[in-house]
Amino acid sequence: MTNWGKMLIWLTAILAAAAVVAAVAAIYPGRLPDSAANDAAGVGSEPVLSWTAILYTDAPPDDTVLREIERRTNTRLAITWVPDNVKEEKIDIALATNRLTDIFTVQNLRSTAFLKAVRAGSFWEIGPYLQDYPNLSRMSPDILRNIAIDGKIYGIYRERDLSRQGVIYREDWLAALGLAAPSTTGELYEVMRAFTEDDPDGNGKRDTYGLADRNDLKYGAFKTLSSYFNTPNEWGERNGKLLPEFMFDGYLETMRFMRSLYENGLMNAEFAITSKQRQWAEFTEGRAGIYIGNLDDARNLYAAAAKLNPGVKVNMTNRIAGPDGRHHVWSHAGHNGMFVFPKSSVRTETELKEILAFFDRLSEPDMYNLLNYGIEGVHYRVVDGQYVEFLKGASELKEREVRPLVSLMGMGKPSLKPYGDPLKARSDALNEDNLSIAVRNPAAALESETLSNQGEELRSLIEEATYLFILGKLDEDGFREAVDRWRSAGGDRAIREINEAHAAARGYETNGFGLFH
Repeated sequence: MTNWGKMLIWLTAILAAAAVVAAVAAIYPGRLPDSAANDAAGVGSEPVLSWTAILYTDAPPDDTVLREIERRTNTRLAITWVPDNVKEEKIDIALATNRLTDIFTVQNLRSTAFLKAVRAGSFWEIGPYLQDYPNLSRMSPDILRNIAIDGKIYGIYRERDLSRQGVIYREDWLAALGLAAPSTTGELYEVMRAFTEDDPDGNGKRDTYGLADRNDLKYGAFKTLSSYFNTPNEWGERNGKLLPEFMFDGYLETMRFMRSLYENGLMNAEFAITSKQRQWAEFTEGRAGIYIGNLDDARNLYAAAAKLNPGVKVNMTNRIAGPDGRHHVWSHAGHNGMFVFPKSSVRTETELKEILAFFDRLSEPDMYNLLNYGIEGVHYRVVDGQYVEFLKGASELKEREVRPLVSLMGMGKPSLKPYGDPLKARSDALNEDNLSIAVRNPAAALESETLSNQGEELRSLIEEATYLFILGKLDEDGFREAVDRWRSAGGDRAIREINEAHAAARGYETNGFGLFH
C-alpha cells in the first residue's frame, strides 16, 4: 500500500472518530471532556466510562477536579453534559434511539419512555449485586423502595436529604418584640401577627408583615404547614386504603390557617402569583419576617439581607407542633433520580461489576468531599481535622470546577462540615433531626396510568380550589365539590390504580424481590 493510501485510511479513521463525538454532542448540548475525544481516537489505557450527566450550571466544569476523580479511581470519564432545561427531551430522544452511555442519568423515574425501556429489558437490574460492595450494600432501604420499579432496583440513587423543610425567621425582630421562637402552630400565627402589627423594625410605620410565600403549594409554605397539621404526604392511609392528601382533615385545617393569614394581612397579598425570586426579595429587603420552605435557603437569604442591613439576624426551626401536640414534617423520596446502566453499552456482567465498583469508590468520604468541596489545598483547607474553610480567592475556581459536579453524586455524604458558617451547620443539624419526624409518601414508588396521562389536569383542579379557598372565593362546600369533580374526572380510577400498585408492592417485599434478593 502506498504512503498516500495509508494516510487516507488514517484520515478516514480520524474523521469517523470526530463524527462520533460531533453526533453525540449534537444530541446532548454541552462540552465533551478531552477524555471523550481521546477515547474516540483510541488514546489511553485506563478503563473508559461514558456518562450522560445533567448540567445545572451555565457551563460544564473545568477538568481540574474531574482529573483528580479519574486519578483516584483509575478511570477515564467521557461525560456528556445535558443542560437541565432540555434534559427531559434529550433523555427521551436517547431512550427512543437507544443511544445510551455506560452511565445514564434519569431524573423522572416514572416517565413513560423510561418505564417502557426498563420493562423491555434495556437496563441491568443491579439489586442482586449490591450486597457485594461495602458501601453500596449500605444503601437506604427506604430510598431503595422509592426507586424500585416492579419491586426491582435498576440504578444507584442520587441521594438527597429526606426532609429539609422548616421555618426561617428574623431573629432580630423576635428580640425587638420580646418574643421567643415559635414552637406550635398557634405560636407561629402569633409571631406572624406581631411581625405585621407591632412594628418589629422599629421605624414607626406599618410596613412589615409575617409570612412571605409564593405560587407553589409544594415547595412554598403550604405543604410544610400542612404537615404540621398532620396531613399525609401526597397520599395517606385510611381504613386500609390509600387516599390523596386533600381528602384528610389536616389539608382543610391548613387551608383555614392560611385563609386567616391572608384575610388578616399577615402574609403577602399576591402570594398566589408571586415568584420565588420575588418571595426572596420580600424577606431579604426587610418587608417579611418568616420564610417557610427549604432550611438550606437560610444562609443565602441571610447573605442577601446582610448586604442591605448588616444588623440582620436570621435563625430557623424545624419542629412546629400541630394541634395534636406532635411533630411532623413531610419527606421527599430521598433521591433526585438515579444512574442506570444500559445493556446496549454495558454488554457483560464483568463490565457492570466494574461500574458498580467505581460507584462504590465514588461514595467513599474522600471522594464525596472531592465532589462537594474540591481539592484540598486548591479550593479549601481542613480545620481541626473536621471542617472545611474555603481558601481566599477560591470561590470562582469552586464555581467553575466543583459546583457542576453535584450531578455526579450518588449515595453518601461528605465527612467534612463547612467552617465558620453557623447557618449551614444549623440547617444540617435540623435536616438530620427531621429524619425522626419525617412523614414519607407511601405512594412515592407507585404508578397509576391515569395519573401518568391526566396527572397535570387532575392536579390543577385541586390546586385551583385550594388557592380559591385561601383567597376567600370558595367555601368548604365548594372545595368538597371540587374534590368530587376530581374524582369523577379520573380521580377514583387513580385511587383504584394506586391501591392496586400498593398491594403489588407489598407482595414484592413479602417475597423478597427487588432490594438485595
